[in-house]
Amino acid sequence: MILSPMSSIVRKLAVLCVVALLCIAAYAKGNKGGRQANRSSLVRLENTKYAIDPNKFRIAYQGSPRVYIVTGVNAPESVRFAASELKLHLDRITGASFAVVETPPARRKTISIAINPKLDRQDVRITFEKYSIALESGAFPEYAVYDFLHDYCDVSWLDPTDAGTVIPERPNLTVKRKNAKDKPFAKGRTPTGNYEPELWDAKTPGWTNYLHVAYPSAFTNCTFYAALNEISRRKQLFLRRMKSGGDVTYACHSFYDWYDRFWDKESRKFERSRPELFAQGYDGAKRPPQLCYSNPDVLRQTVADIRTYFDRGENRWGKDVCCIEPMDNDSFCKCSRCAAQYRIGRAHPYSEHSDYWFRFVNTVAKEIAKSHPNKKISTLAYYSHVGAPSFKLQPNVVVHFCFECNRIPYTIKKDIEEELLSGWRAAYGNRPFGLWMYNTFPKERITREAGVHCFPGFFAHVLRDEYQMFAKLDISENIFNCGFVDDYENFLSLRWMWNPREPLKSLEDEYFASYGAASAPLMEFYRIVEERYCTAKNYPPKLIESKVHQTSQLAWDVLGTPDVLRKLERLMSEAEQLADTPLAKARVANWRAGIWLYIQSGPASRK
Repeated sequence: MILSPMSSIVRKLAVLCVVALLCIAAYAKGNKGGRQANRSSLVRLENTKYAIDPNKFRIAYQGSPRVYIVTGVNAPESVRFAASELKLHLDRITGASFAVVETPPARRKTISIAINPKLDRQDVRITFEKYSIALESGAFPEYAVYDFLHDYCDVSWLDPTDAGTVIPERPNLTVKRKNAKDKPFAKGRTPTGNYEPELWDAKTPGWTNYLHVAYPSAFTNCTFYAALNEISRRKQLFLRRMKSGGDVTYACHSFYDWYDRFWDKESRKFERSRPELFAQGYDGAKRPPQLCYSNPDVLRQTVADIRTYFDRGENRWGKDVCCIEPMDNDSFCKCSRCAAQYRIGRAHPYSEHSDYWFRFVNTVAKEIAKSHPNKKISTLAYYSHVGAPSFKLQPNVVVHFCFECNRIPYTIKKDIEEELLSGWRAAYGNRPFGLWMYNTFPKERITREAGVHCFPGFFAHVLRDEYQMFAKLDISENIFNCGFVDDYENFLSLRWMWNPREPLKSLEDEYFASYGAASAPLMEFYRIVEERYCTAKNYPPKLIESKVHQTSQLAWDVLGTPDVLRKLERLMSEAEQLADTPLAKARVANWRAGIWLYIQSGPASRK
């Protein structure tokens, strides 16, 4: 059959269409493979381009999280708090928003936080696996988080103010894969009472001004008293971030409530009149200054009270411990039974009443061991019983040495106290031993002169030497700080209570780096004040030979002379001119409001 030209053309077009369709299909199939090949190539390229050192662990990339924070199911409050702290800091470092989950999605990188009962209560362990980091502690999971943030992520907590936390900006955050273990030197690490580090006396204009400068965000849209509550909360959070606390055992004056129970008939706590329990020989006094610790009835009542305390499960002195300590004076009983136990010849080394007091402590401890063999009795080495007694103490007695002159380095009594402290350790081997530190001086005593300012007791190098001594003697049961004054010394104290072997130079660099280019003049400012305060040659001989505290005349006629104040003013101005970052400017402003203005107005404060 003969086809027409038109039919031939149609047939050819149909063939061409089929061929075209086959080509398109083949191309599509080939292009799919090409896309897959290209994708694989891109993955390889990305892995090559953005690969990190195998010794590093990536936490965030370009402001996006690369890990989940994991708490586990039904996590206790301490774990949840630790996780919230880790998230808060990682969010601020990277600009990301990290998820906190009980269980992570499959095949995702994690940072897990957990309490590990196999570890001692305050032990910290940080462990890296291929796709995970484990932050663990025996009882304090936040310690592991804070170690991780500080040691791996370069976060620093310097003080509780708005500018007191240093957080680097790292959208691409990686950390070194390095397993770590840590534990504190002192089992208990704490200030007594409220944390009030300001030089200024509370409720003065200078104090109010400083709070507004240092905590501006606390005063946003709220009353002054609400701001004070917020500042107090931040101070407690700062202490927690510095790993303050731990397993604390307290010791302090414990018998003052006996006046309410057995002396003051008007007291709501009055039980019955028992004048025989109190010190004799003070007939003209409103009330006797002490108890009669040789009276068998005092012993019986003390033992009964302690047994009741333990039976009720009370723990205000710490876990498994109860404290006994006389009133805060050395006016002991004058009856013949008590006086026969005094060691008059040891009055100079402050041990006149050591045998007397610790004999009573031993007798109480023996009785408590009979009924409560796993409990302890804590007490102080303090005042006229600061030296060790001439006999051994019972094994269930824990002594806390009161290092009253730790911040009075110019006095000879400091040397005597250090000898007494060494004597305690020599006499009692490796038994638990604690400390009271009096960082509240010199402010505490001079402010009794109706608002007079002290010349600040800066003493970083002395403090370093003291903590090195504590480490050598293993004085590690508990370290109290009776008043925290001055942010830098507080920073050093909190770090050294955890690790007394941390070098001063590294801590100094960490602290003053926050002032940026202004660090040099402020370090010189600090050292001038430190040298004036700590060096014995700057004091009259009578002060070196005794424990006399700073007076207004000594502060502003001897230490803070007009020439010294002119040097400090020059350095303050130089620091303000050099401050080169928002953080540095804020911290220099804090220094001016909290330290320099206080010093500058010192001479006028005594008029």
